[in-house]
Amino acid sequence: MTRLLLTLLLCWFGASAGVAPQEPGSPTFAAFDVFVDSGNKALGAWQFEWVVKAGNAKIVGVEGGAAAAFAQAPYYDPAALQSGRIVIAAFSTQKDLPVGRTRIARVHLLIGSGASPQFEVQLHACADGQGEPLAATVAWQKMESK
Repeated sequence: MTRLLLTLLLCWFGASAGVAPQEPGSPTFAAFDVFVDSGNKALGAWQFEWVVKAGNAKIVGVEGGAAAAFAQAPYYDPAALQSGRIVIAAFSTQKDLPVGRTRIARVHLLIGSGASPQFEVQLHACADGQGEPLAATVAWQKMESK
């Protein structure tokens, strides 16, 4: 009973002071930006695979990219979100397609305690505005929190 009362008091005063208690090893959220570099060609379509290779992380969401052509959320299987592997793709028929290095998506992860997660990102397909195969590279980086 005393322990319950103490817990309630700590929660009350912690909440009223605007400070939430943080438990060590509690899960955190992180966002990773994914980029494709199409060189000097217009980027019309892409498909990549994101795999959690090691560590305690789950994919919990996917957002669109920076260019208007890929601003909408890309295509993916929602059932894959809770697994450690997801295939994400998009295409655009717009006239103003991005050229060069472009953020195509943002992948959100829930990272649990333990060792830092390890990821692998592979570009499976890439095409220009006419649907012709395109040599491109993929890169990703953790989004800085503000």
